[in-house]
Amino acid sequence: MSGNKSYSKLMNGDSHMKVSPLRKKALKATLALASTLAVVMPVSAMAQEDLNTVLVRKTLVENHVSGVSLEALENKSIEQMIESLKDPYTVLFTPQDYGQFSNTLENSFEGIGCVIGLDDKGVYVSKPIPGSPAAIAGLQKDDYIRAVDGVPASTTSIDEVRNKIIGVAGTKVKVTVLRGDKVLTFEITRQAVNSPEVYSSSFTNGVGYIQITDFSDEADEEFDKELSALQEKGLKSLILDVRDNPGGYLETARNIAKHFVKDGVLIHTKDRDGVDDPVNITDGNPLGIPVYILANENSASASEVLSGALQDYGVAKVIGMQTYGKGSVQQLFEFPDHSVLKVTVEEYLTPKMRKVNKEGITPDLQVDGVSAQFITALHESGISDIQVMIKKHGATYNGVDVGFGFGSFQENGKFYASARGLAALIGAKISWNNADRTVDITDNKGTHAFPIEADKLMIVNDASYINVDLFDDYFPQLKVNVQGDSVSIQGTKGN
Repeated sequence: MSGNKSYSKLMNGDSHMKVSPLRKKALKATLALASTLAVVMPVSAMAQEDLNTVLVRKTLVENHVSGVSLEALENKSIEQMIESLKDPYTVLFTPQDYGQFSNTLENSFEGIGCVIGLDDKGVYVSKPIPGSPAAIAGLQKDDYIRAVDGVPASTTSIDEVRNKIIGVAGTKVKVTVLRGDKVLTFEITRQAVNSPEVYSSSFTNGVGYIQITDFSDEADEEFDKELSALQEKGLKSLILDVRDNPGGYLETARNIAKHFVKDGVLIHTKDRDGVDDPVNITDGNPLGIPVYILANENSASASEVLSGALQDYGVAKVIGMQTYGKGSVQQLFEFPDHSVLKVTVEEYLTPKMRKVNKEGITPDLQVDGVSAQFITALHESGISDIQVMIKKHGATYNGVDVGFGFGSFQENGKFYASARGLAALIGAKISWNNADRTVDITDNKGTHAFPIEADKLMIVNDASYINVDLFDDYFPQLKVNVQGDSVSIQGTKGN
């Protein structure tokens, strides 16, 4: 457990927030009681309205970034006041809802501690969380969940299986799995589980990879540990992955930024009066190595704070897609009944005064597709030869499992793989030719067009997949070896 953060603002894109968590963070601000309100609110008005309505109005008038006036909120209910702001990040939580919100920020939950997935054979264990009840009991990656407490498990719904497994800490659940041709049953005691927010991997040539899933209270400390482990292996360049990261605590982002910037401004803030109160970085200890940030359309808030700052200081190159554009800061206010109002109190700008709210961070290299973005980052960091081993529930990149697949499937005896991923492996450009309805792949020898035809190119959920046998016929720098459910695809950039 870490101490309270010295900077208490929240940077979190609620529309992307994951449901989890358990440790209650100390509240950031507390309102005075009714005696104080009498100064700004007539006693007659207080008698006609409940205390919370008065408190919410006062808080919004004094703090909301829009500068809303008392007159604009008069004679409105709490719901009407909040709705009139047209701000999705200003929310009143009941005590119960705040507990869930606080848990979400801390990435903790009650259950057995494993990530589950779904394929054509049913619900399977994607990853037991290290140290969790599931991991200790012996559940393994790729186990298929066949029953919970003796009742057959759904083979079509993750939610149904999850809802049967989760429960109050201290209670037991029996999980029956199919592992290969063996049926195994585990009795597991549910516990409060803190899911790690930071993961790291090491590649050749001193290339390190760190993924941050959210900026919780302890994510900066986890980052320090993972970074130190990479440095012990001889870190020469770093890929920092904040894709699908909804944000979290601003102080956490600042502490991580200190590894890249010695002194400077993390963000400029603009409150309801237009006053800039910059959040500064001081006494940083820059790594002094090339840094590549992976970001996408779901990278929000604190993810954008870190990406925008490192981009502005020229210490990192952002690879991926335009980020979400959540450029505001929230603060929490607790009321006497323990309900909590989350209020947008500031808008923030990058160190170079770039607007983020509703615009996002523009990548230095625009690359679409999970695998294509990662492969591009590996190329940028100096790894030109990349081998992807594709298995049923994921893939490895140069022998390293980074937690996501490549995008592939088999159809009528043919193996199809992500067109964007294949292009990235050989360092080629990819584009959609709307007139001819082809996917065009261009390398230094020319362009080849793949039409939407059987055995050539398939479009699934707006993503294109190319027959790998056909692709390597035209691009010999790609080598493919299909062995049942396992496929090896090796590509070399620029040859």
